[in-house]
Amino acid sequence: MLLFESDKKQMKQKLHVRYTEFQAIVLCGYGNRLYPLTEDNNIPKALLPLANKPMLHYVLDWLERAGITDVIIISESSGEHKIGHYIKVVYEGKLKPILEVVKEDVGTADALRTIKDKIKNDFVVISCDLILDLPPHQFLDLHRTRDPTFTALYYEPNKSEGSGGSGNNYKDDKSKQFVGVDINQSRLIYVASEVDLDQEFSLRMSLLWKFPRVNIHTTLQDSHLYIFKRWVIDLIAQKKAISSVREHLVPLLVKCQYQKNLLEKEGIDKLAKLQENHQKIALEYSATWDEKDKEPVYCQVYIYNTGFCGRGNTVPKYCDLNRHMTKVSTESRVSPSAEVNAKTQVGSDSLVGNDTKIDERTSIKRATIGSHCIIGKNVKISNSILMDDIIIEDNVRLDGCVVCNNAKIMEKSVLKDCEVGGGYVVVAETQAKNEQLVEFRDLS
Repeated sequence: MLLFESDKKQMKQKLHVRYTEFQAIVLCGYGNRLYPLTEDNNIPKALLPLANKPMLHYVLDWLERAGITDVIIISESSGEHKIGHYIKVVYEGKLKPILEVVKEDVGTADALRTIKDKIKNDFVVISCDLILDLPPHQFLDLHRTRDPTFTALYYEPNKSEGSGGSGNNYKDDKSKQFVGVDINQSRLIYVASEVDLDQEFSLRMSLLWKFPRVNIHTTLQDSHLYIFKRWVIDLIAQKKAISSVREHLVPLLVKCQYQKNLLEKEGIDKLAKLQENHQKIALEYSATWDEKDKEPVYCQVYIYNTGFCGRGNTVPKYCDLNRHMTKVSTESRVSPSAEVNAKTQVGSDSLVGNDTKIDERTSIKRATIGSHCIIGKNVKISNSILMDDIIIEDNVRLDGCVVCNNAKIMEKSVLKDCEVGGGYVVVAETQAKNEQLVEFRDLS
């Protein structure tokens, strides 16, 4: 058979086309429970510093180590400029993420629906506030072994080392979660929040007939890290009532594993069949492959309880993440460009950022100090986070505080478990405990 040069060229190009196994979507929401840290006069949640690096840095690093190159970042319009600047100017990784902007206050599934035409493959969904030391290949390999509808990462929360901040945003985070797992198959078969239950906890008979051995967990947390089959975005596009991935999409798919009527009513069985199954093509040559073994919906769970995993979606949790990342940071404890007086003590559990100046007889313990800060004499800072361009005058005491960009705390002020908003000036000799110190803004 003779081939023309043009045919040879086309074949060569096809051979060199790189198959993209997964796309990744990073969700960068506003972070309502992180108020006032995410106010417009500070920075978006995705850029809040952990050990003096933005949260988004760690998520992109994890995806890069996973070998995922096709990355879409979804931001609300309020964070568009600052996140866009970070991606284009500051970020130094190898990825070339694309920024997509959605309107304010949309659900996670709503956000995915807006970019459905850009999702061509199976896709990873990850929140910008997730920090974990799980090697990416372990999570991805579990998904590859079974080719499920989705794989979700759940984790045992690490013990808190102390709240930090005022704690005013932590009240609604203590609802008990019920997570049912068929441990033999690593299969997620039940999810519900305590507030969603009408009266008391119960299981449907159809679930128990199919999965007679169920382990019910009440301490596991949803990490907001998932891998979905491509057809799931078509389901989201069709069902406008699916607004949230965690609250609507995941429970629906989980129920479809044992409720045949629901599966057919929602048309999910047909959507699943339309998707080309790459694993099926390979396994058809196996003597053990049986088409009947393939279920329309298969929900898989990876339970991570051997390392660190956490989300920074409230101020206390954000403080916990920062403490951990500061502790394990390999960066110099004091930046070479910082000026620290010889009579000042900086603990080995603290970090001091670029071009920061610290005067004499000051003590820094279990704290993270950002860049371009000026800290006066005889200041005591413990268990706190100071972001960038902050001025701390003489004889100030800070314990368990988060201080946002461009704030100023004047002399002899004593703050405990407080949050100081971006650009706010704390007047001299202020005594405050468990307060949010922010500028009043007239929204009328």
